[in-house]
Amino acid sequence: MKIVHLVCTFPPYQGGMGNSVKEMVERLALADPSADITIVCPDYGPQEVALLSDLYLVRYSHSWLRFGNAAIIKGLEKIWQSADIVHLHYPFYGTDALAWHLKKKYPHTRLVIHYHMDSRAGGWKGWIFKIWQKLFLKRLLTQAEAITCASLDYWRHSSAGRINGLDDKLFIVPFTVDTNLFQPRPKDQELLKGYGLKSGVPIILIVGGLDRAHYFKGVPVLLSALAKVKTTAGADYCQGIIVGEGNLRDKYYKMAQTLGLAQDIVFIGKVEQNKLPAIYNLADLFVLPSINSCEAFGLVLLEAMASGLPCLASNLPGVRQVIDPPHNGLLIEPNNVDDLADKIHQLLADDLTLKRMAQASRQRAIEYFSSSAPSSLVKIYHKIMEQQ
Repeated sequence: MKIVHLVCTFPPYQGGMGNSVKEMVERLALADPSADITIVCPDYGPQEVALLSDLYLVRYSHSWLRFGNAAIIKGLEKIWQSADIVHLHYPFYGTDALAWHLKKKYPHTRLVIHYHMDSRAGGWKGWIFKIWQKLFLKRLLTQAEAITCASLDYWRHSSAGRINGLDDKLFIVPFTVDTNLFQPRPKDQELLKGYGLKSGVPIILIVGGLDRAHYFKGVPVLLSALAKVKTTAGADYCQGIIVGEGNLRDKYYKMAQTLGLAQDIVFIGKVEQNKLPAIYNLADLFVLPSINSCEAFGLVLLEAMASGLPCLASNLPGVRQVIDPPHNGLLIEPNNVDDLADKIHQLLADDLTLKRMAQASRQRAIEYFSSSAPSSLVKIYHKIMEQQ
């Protein structure tokens, strides 16, 4: 079976969608070694084709047109004709319209769509998103033989979930995490010292893209909340690590300086996946303060839970089902600085609750989100291939 995954971002680009697709494809390849799997995404540099794994091929393709993470992939018609299944990861503006056209032209190729999230933006970009969705979203989803989504809660509250007649082809495929790679370990004191962090002072961690495409991650909310905590509880009450890279990093760094957090926050940039577990192990509390439904799940929450971290996560569809409040964390009101600051203060003031939550996080990751579980995509693919 020849399977093509179409996605707008993929490593080395840092972002949740690409990382989740990587995890999804690796599990699929292990579950069905006979599958011929190719990932097609826009190119991020001089290389056009690169092998990142013995399990699958990654093709970084040139585009006819590209704007941000939107692109119209060159050469997709030939790829489409040769595939048994094309699994499109939505949103992928530009290529979604091309996929709609190619599905009409070559209906023998089965189409699966993974609905990652709604796209939201302000100003003229927001209007373009709305018009584009109006033109293609319903038509595209109706064409698909199957639709996958990581969370039923998110699906029911999404733009796609409000379209009638799709439930019969919907399959819930939660993201997973390598619980062997991410697991509780003692803090690396040399790493702590290397980042200029204070030993014995609790560390709050956030991991995410710092580019405009990931504006919704809520970094300004966290910075403002930490400034409030510092004012009320003292400078040595907590410190923070921000992992991520992008064109908003300088803006966030200047904001931290303005808020008086220059000595309390460390921006460590992009971290390779094999080095990321040690960063999680430095932390005492993980925060995902996303501000709107562009955040649909939060793969970083799984990494944090597997690492044995209590979590604060925004009360958003999809996200709120990943953690299990109040057992392994708490929900925070999106875009509410005071609520986040209060809950940071509440948890850091209670060592026993933090330890209990840490244990519950690890247990939940193992029980519900471990990548050691078989991939459900194999059955989905075989089912749609059997359809006439």
